[in-house]
Amino acid sequence: MRRRIAVIGAGHHGLVAAVRLAARGHDVLVLEAASAPGGAVRSAASTLPGFTHDICSGFFPLTAASPAFGDLDLALDWVNPPVAMVHVLDGEGEEVALHRDLAATIDSLEACAPGAGVAWGELMRTLWPHRHALISAGLSRLPPLRDGATLLARLRSRALELAPMALASSASLGRGLFGSDRAAAWLAGSGAHADLSPQAAGSGAFSLGLNFLGHVVGWPFPRGGAGRLTEALVTQLRERGAEVRCANAVAHIEARRGRVAAVRLAGGERLAVDAAVCTVSPGPLLSLLPDGAFPARVKERLRRWRYGLGTVKLDYALSAPVPWPGPRAREAGVVHVGGALGELVTSLEQAGDGRFPDRPALVVGQHSLHDGTRAPDGQHTLYVYARVPQQPELSDDEVAERIEERIEQFAPGFRKLVLARAIRSPAAIEAENPSLRGGDLAAGSCELDQQLLFRPAPELCRCRTPLRGLYVAGAWVHPGPGVHGVSGRAAADALLADQRWRVRNAVR
Repeated sequence: MRRRIAVIGAGHHGLVAAVRLAARGHDVLVLEAASAPGGAVRSAASTLPGFTHDICSGFFPLTAASPAFGDLDLALDWVNPPVAMVHVLDGEGEEVALHRDLAATIDSLEACAPGAGVAWGELMRTLWPHRHALISAGLSRLPPLRDGATLLARLRSRALELAPMALASSASLGRGLFGSDRAAAWLAGSGAHADLSPQAAGSGAFSLGLNFLGHVVGWPFPRGGAGRLTEALVTQLRERGAEVRCANAVAHIEARRGRVAAVRLAGGERLAVDAAVCTVSPGPLLSLLPDGAFPARVKERLRRWRYGLGTVKLDYALSAPVPWPGPRAREAGVVHVGGALGELVTSLEQAGDGRFPDRPALVVGQHSLHDGTRAPDGQHTLYVYARVPQQPELSDDEVAERIEERIEQFAPGFRKLVLARAIRSPAAIEAENPSLRGGDLAAGSCELDQQLLFRPAPELCRCRTPLRGLYVAGAWVHPGPGVHGVSGRAAADALLADQRWRVRNAVR
């Protein structure tokens, strides 16, 4: 039976859900408040003409691994640098590299700390035969019964030995594995992509997962910019007869007899629908709900939802590549400017305490080294972000000065190359996308009390809600942040399953 379904939000989760629903023959309308689709997966010429910058998401290992994207035949040309990431330890050229090739990574770790590479190699060889089961268990809706059972059966006696890694901090995991703070910094730097300090419980799983994916699928990105991924999804939607309406903010969800009946737009237009998939995070979602839609305890959970650290994002147009002293950093897709483990810890903890870090940990993307479409010949883009307080006490110019000083410390001569820069504060990021409250790219802290069943609540973590016909998806829903589309696909599948159930019961 053909249904009219509204998808609220044209980020990648909403688009994945819409493609899946439209492919099943439903009348799908995607409603987006911003002037363009994509959410955090967009590109723009934010510095100078001819320079293409990714505004938020810049690297896509989870996309490459995700079953939600494996089902889609997207017309994309992926760029996958052989050196996925380098962690630079100082301004003298000491570095540790994550190569897609395991042997090269082992050599890099061994050069940093004898025994560290051997330990990493042993762990990777233990996990490698189970890589597909690990990814399926991590990127699936709750509970991951089949994938989890398969993984446990394959790991057998090693499961109990490896399980504590999921709860460990990246600092303790790295120290225990490598016996070296310098090598541990290489692991912990990947955890800083979330809002977690290297000393936070559970940060080890983020770090280990990202670096493991570096060997399994790399850290790829679409040639031409992150926006190409959004364009490919929108093309599939339109080929299936669905509609995407931008600059059409939803102001209210209407219900009748305990079921979604319509959505009302900010301009007053009312659209009758049979169901809705909502991808906005808890703060904006609460303002859309009709009275009595959720039980009081669920509304309170959403009201108390804890957004994580803010983000400051800088884009640069450069006259030449960054002059890193180390050879691997000069060819890496991503450079983690973090220094020793203690510096990473201090940066994340200062941000968590509401202070702009003295020496901020940086994620630096070098897309144009591998994708000549990003900048004019001989020139380059640079993608930089740091996790900071949601309300930094510094002006944009002071923020840029501190970040550029940090890059200059590790790459002397960087400042001479800057042709132009663009900066987006946490407030600017939220203004563009209200789901990213306080500039939190994960739409909710990744600490352990907001994971699994509690992302965001037991009643919502599987994408259904107490209001019949309303489904949720996004980074704030299990399995959390990253461009993987899992909750978008899960919301669509839950809707389709409920529709089949209603049809069967109507026939009876």
